[in-house]
Amino acid sequence: MFLVVSYDVPAERTEKYRKLLSRYLPQLQYSVFAGDMTETVYKKLRRDIEDMYQDTDRLLFIQTANRRNIRVETLIAGVKQEDTSHLGSGIIP
Repeated sequence: MFLVVSYDVPAERTEKYRKLLSRYLPQLQYSVFAGDMTETVYKKLRRDIEDMYQDTDRLLFIQTANRRNIRVETLIAGVKQEDTSHLGSGIIP
């Protein structure tokens, strides 16, 4: 699966989430991570998040069955770019 995770948490908890999510996914923006993972790894990630989750934490999970079903576009310094790196057919380790 291809997964995008974003978080909005109190300032004192942001580093905990950054460290946890960076073990599973590449960091795209400060609180946005995305990449491929298997269902088994996804379940482990969710368990790890549940262990540290507090009621003030807000997380967003967007997933698609494979990399070919999602279009990713970035706008950085006024330059629009389409990210095609996620269009591979296999799982990236």
